[in-house]
Amino acid sequence: MIIMQCSISECKSKAIQTVKISFRETRNLCKEHLKLFQNKDKEHMTFFTKASELK
Repeated sequence: MIIMQCSISECKSKAIQTVKISFRETRNLCKEHLKLFQNKDKEHMTFFTKASELK
């Protein structure tokens, strides 16, 4: 049994799944990076607040 490491250079975790990044490229991702990859297209609400006035 071969244990693959996550393809993200800073990560030392065990890869749990191989995902296709582009036409030719695949990566082995750990649980944390897989979750980030799957949520990459989600839209996030932004909240803008007015800066307080200086007196």
